[in-house]
Amino acid sequence: MLAPAVAKAAAQAPGLDEHGLPKTVFLPPPVPLSGTGPVIGIDLGTTNSCVALLSNGRPLVLRSREGYNTIPSVISLNAQNKLLVSHRAKNQLVLRPQHTIYGAKRLVGRPYDSAVVNQVRERFHYDIVPDSAGRAAVRLADTALSLEEVQALILRECKEMAEAHLNQKVERAVVTVPAYYSEPQREAVRKSGILAGLKVERILNEPTSAALAYGLNRELNKKVLVYDLGGGTFDATILKIEKNVFEVLGTGGDVFLGGIDFDNLIVDYLLARFQEKEGITFTGDGIALSRVSDAAERAKMGLSERSTFEVHIPMLMMDDSGRPRDLRVVLSRQELEKICEPLLSRTIDVVRDVLLDAKLKAAEVDDIILVGGMSRMPLVRDKLKSLFGKGAQASVNADEAVALGAALYSGSVDKVSSVVLIDVLPMTVGVAMPGGAFKRVIERNSPLPAQRSFAINTTKDNEAFLELSIFQGEDSHISANEYLGTVRIEGLPKGPKGSVRVAVTLKLDSECVLHVEAREYSTRKEVKATLATRYSPEELQKQLQVSKESVKAAEERRGADLKERAGGFWSFVKKALGRK
Repeated sequence: MLAPAVAKAAAQAPGLDEHGLPKTVFLPPPVPLSGTGPVIGIDLGTTNSCVALLSNGRPLVLRSREGYNTIPSVISLNAQNKLLVSHRAKNQLVLRPQHTIYGAKRLVGRPYDSAVVNQVRERFHYDIVPDSAGRAAVRLADTALSLEEVQALILRECKEMAEAHLNQKVERAVVTVPAYYSEPQREAVRKSGILAGLKVERILNEPTSAALAYGLNRELNKKVLVYDLGGGTFDATILKIEKNVFEVLGTGGDVFLGGIDFDNLIVDYLLARFQEKEGITFTGDGIALSRVSDAAERAKMGLSERSTFEVHIPMLMMDDSGRPRDLRVVLSRQELEKICEPLLSRTIDVVRDVLLDAKLKAAEVDDIILVGGMSRMPLVRDKLKSLFGKGAQASVNADEAVALGAALYSGSVDKVSSVVLIDVLPMTVGVAMPGGAFKRVIERNSPLPAQRSFAINTTKDNEAFLELSIFQGEDSHISANEYLGTVRIEGLPKGPKGSVRVAVTLKLDSECVLHVEAREYSTRKEVKATLATRYSPEELQKQLQVSKESVKAAEERRGADLKERAGGFWSFVKKALGRK
């Protein structure tokens, strides 16, 4: 049962309209789209977004109103309650952190009570609330709005940039997502597009899009690794490129790992240094913490080019006597690399797993493509060079490659193209079993489109319908995996318990969208199978509870492992501060 404050928030959170779209607060109701006109490519990022289009057959990144090639994926309300988007919104991060929404890409399409949402809630300064369907939403001032609308506001900014450049209406886009995005998250991106006035013609995985920017029309015959370390997620994908055929051989990722997580470690380190030097405990408010976060990000970026960086935050907080205290730390690249080492090692572990999935040795990878701002860190290049024995490609712009690839693919939307994309399923899809166990049906790294069938029997006499809950993930228990929806199978013939047998087929199309079919075994006649994703049925809630109890010991073991890792980091902090 939700606590009273949370229950109130859920009641105030946006519901769905008659078309199944989130009700909007700042955007007008969606209107029918023509489905014609130019197609743009959008890299909808956690921290920054980028929009590109084809100009005379070549991809072109568009500049924002402020003259930048990327825009911050941020919205905010200023002191006058005026909605701000992009650069103007980011300027409010330090001034009005509780009224500034960032990092929505990590939250969109996720259940409110998911592990990811619980983790980021501790770090984000704004309120995260449940919507009417139990998914994460946010509160902006006194208004609750869906994360689909937050992302739609960023997409609308990209759309308006393209319209200003082309001097015509734009209603179509190819939008990229992390390879590890689940089916509900991909569907949320489509809904965001509709709210922004865009028909999402295709959802592309970011590593595949970056590979297009690198290899399209180059007559290559290579195996490449795309190492994509962005603001909120990490993806590693190995592709085989043969002329214009791009085949994914293996993909992996970490949804808990991105630039935000590196920034958080740097913030912790800076505050530890501040407390040690000043001899006081940091008790600053959200604004003070936002100032430290901003300084941490600038230091991280600066140390990609320099060996030292001075962090100076005047009057960070007042001590008990009312005297202002400054934070002043000279951070070296060597210190930064020690801080970031545990997280970067996790990315290399993922890369090694992807090599195993692709059945390749490191020496068999021909090129390395770096994507995402975090990939500029020299230690990233050093670690990859140590593993592969070669340096990364310098021809690909880490900030623009994904949008450029989406723009290149946009040219094939309306015509027969020589471009062939063969992607894979990033995470296993399966069904809930009694007791909360997870039955794997379509394994991760299966080429898309994919389908698998399995049989189920009635469990009662004359059972009128069957319900089957579908999950995505790699854990053996459903509570640790992502809930995709529940299939209701109706129109079954009458018969004794166990006598009616149904063949259920799960189908995933090339964009990882799930479809379900069911046939009665004896007649092979198709029966009605409806997939609903809004609510978890009561029986599933019971299974989830059993599953959660089953994995409690596993979570404790995982927590001990994380504590051990954190202990290693804090040992370094204490050593740096000269403490035992």
